[in-house]
Amino acid sequence: MSNSPSHLRDWIIALYGALEEAEPHRAQAIRKLAGDQISRMVLDDDRVSVRFHDEVLRVTRLRATAKLKSPNGATDRQTVTALLLGYMEVSEAISLGYIRLRGTTDEVMAICAIIEILVDASTRIPTLQKNADTFLAATDSEAPRSDRRNRMARVQATAQRERALLGREGLINSFD
Repeated sequence: MSNSPSHLRDWIIALYGALEEAEPHRAQAIRKLAGDQISRMVLDDDRVSVRFHDEVLRVTRLRATAKLKSPNGATDRQTVTALLLGYMEVSEAISLGYIRLRGTTDEVMAICAIIEILVDASTRIPTLQKNADTFLAATDSEAPRSDRRNRMARVQATAQRERALLGREGLINSFD
């Protein structure tokens, strides 16, 4: 596993390179979404600056204390694991605060679209699947499973309380 990516910079380069080779049109879509914008990303303690210059991906490591200018996004390995395993959707991760995005509306929407492209490709393209498997092997996957079970239990409990309230108020028939 010595060739395995270890820093966020390495993961981004590996993911984008594999996508560019397997589905150039998807890589082009990412370049178009990113434009000439410089974005900052955080995964746990790893920080990078990402941009395309003359359609070439440039990823630079940032110091852990570097101020994150907008646009930027931050998450952790557990959230990425949950996304890759299908335990959580990108929109859910954002709404629950597991992915934090900053920027204009257009910048945030572009970041979301790029994330969706990469997650989708990581489930379909063999080289990206191998990258995802390597990432998952280095990350505890039990925590996302447990978190999903807890979220689903809360959703079910809320739905039951809502049905009971609506039933008591005569707005729906009781489903006993």
